[in-house]
Order: sequence, then structure tokens, then C-alpha cells
Amino acid sequence: MRVQPTRQRKIVAARQRRLVRGTNFAMRIAAFFFGRTIIGRMIRLCKPLAVLAAVFTTVCWLGACAPSAMSPIRFDSAGLVPKADYANLSAVLKKCVTGKGLLDRRELAGCSERLDVQLALLTVTGPSASPALFPTREDALAYWYNARAAWAIKLAACDPNEPPPASRLEDQPFILDGRTMTLRAIDATLAARGDWRFPVAAPGIRFCRAALPDKPFSPVDILQQIPGRINDLLADPRRTAIDVDRQEVLIPPIIWRFRNQISEEHRRTYGQQGATVLSALLPYAHGRALHRLQDAVGYRAVEAPSQGKLAIK
Repeated sequence: MRVQPTRQRKIVAARQRRLVRGTNFAMRIAAFFFGRTIIGRMIRLCKPLAVLAAVFTTVCWLGACAPSAMSPIRFDSAGLVPKADYANLSAVLKKCVTGKGLLDRRELAGCSERLDVQLALLTVTGPSASPALFPTREDALAYWYNARAAWAIKLAACDPNEPPPASRLEDQPFILDGRTMTLRAIDATLAARGDWRFPVAAPGIRFCRAALPDKPFSPVDILQQIPGRINDLLADPRRTAIDVDRQEVLIPPIIWRFRNQISEEHRRTYGQQGATVLSALLPYAHGRALHRLQDAVGYRAVEAPSQGKLAIK
């Protein structure tokens, strides 16, 4: 797994210090036992070389493992005909996503081929690559939601042993809709449509995002699903946490990004001056989500950490 650059260098520096200290200690022990013998003198002469070797080794390790520009993930799409078909994604979601929107990695192992087939089709299909297949806003919205769900699952499964860092999930490039995209670029595409609800309700693999669906999105009812997805995001304490001791509501970063737009829209709609993002979110909450926000009246809204944990079973 590639770690972030700053943390990477700290880890390497610590390993280098430990390696040098270990080398010095081993040399001192050997010199003590062999004393003034020929072997002892050779050990003392070799000590600087050993230290240099330790430093050289860690530098080489840093060069090999340091993060570099990520190449786009590609699938062989030769001969594929564009079509808005999510059958393979449907099979993956049905088998691998729980009722609570968690990804079951054990089940995913048996569905990886179908996921790759779906992603290959999405490579040549999309609002830009095949616009005739997506004549309405709902068609395009369903495409981006399904594409984001599929790629979020794929990126989370790239390293089966360790969860990838958020930066890799958001910024790993891949080929989608006939061009190079990332999850972050999909969010920007959704936000460009002028409605903050579109990116906020989009599915993700981390707890700071709306949950994965258990079936593909359909253009028939996708607009009707968005309010419920926002409500579920606010209702789940793993996705929108409330710190009672600190009297803080940790707003998911995707909502925090649009906090001014949400508050301004609330002011225009209800004529309420000085509305906070918490009060502006109340109209989008019901049931458990509404009770949670009402109980937090007077709390301070803060942005939740962007390094949200993966929503994995």
C-alpha cells in the first residue's frame, strides 16, 4: 500500500535511524569480543561502510516506494458496444453489499470478474462517450451514481490486505466515459449540475459518504431516492457523528463543502437570516435523523475528518 508522502518520509527516517543504531550496536558488541585481533580491527574499519550501506539501503527503499504519479487504471474495451446496461453491477451489489450499505469483501472475491466486465463497459459508455444513450438529466445522474459505486468498490478492493488511504480512493485515475476520471472528478461533474444534493447523495465506500446501494440506480426514480439518501447519511452515527462531550456535530466533508450554499438556499426558502448549516439541514431530515439534529441544537458544526474509514463488513 502506498502511504501519503509526509507520513512516508517520517516512516523511512525512523527506519533509517533504527537501522543505523542497530548497526552501531552490533559493531560495538563484535569489537568488544574480538578486541585487538585482526578481526576486531577489520570490524572497526568496516563500521563506516556499514553505516553508509544502511543509509544507502533506506534511500533506495524510499525511491522505490515513494508515491509517484498514479497511472490510470484501464480495462480492455476493444470491440465493446456502448450501452446503458448495469446487469453485472446489479449482480455485484446484490451479493456484496449488505442492507446497511457495507461492502462484504469476502463475497466480492467471487464477483471481481463481473465487476471488471461492468467497468470495461463503462469505459466506452457515458454521457460524453455515447450521449445518445443519456438524453435526460435522470439518465446521466443514474450513470454517474452507478459508475461511482462500481469504481469505489473496485478501488477499495485493489489492496485486499490493507484499506487504501483516502487520497488514493479519491484521486486514483481510471478510464470512464471515454476519458480519464477520478472519484473526485465524478463529484465535480455532479456538483456542476448546480444542485448540492447530487454529489451529497452519491454513493461511496467510506463512512463519510452516502452508503452503497444494494441495486443499481435507475433513471426512473433516482430523483425520488436522493432525499432518502441524504436523510440516511444524517441518521447514521457512523457517517454523521455527534460528540456530546464537546457539543459538536461532525459534518461529513461532502456536506461541509456546500455548507454556504445550503445555508443560503435555506435563507431564500424560509426567510431565516443567519441560519447555520445544522438548522439548514433540518428540512432534509426525518425520523432518527431529525431527532439527532434536534437533540444537537446549539452544538457547533465542524467538518469531520476526510480520512473516513472504509464501510466494509
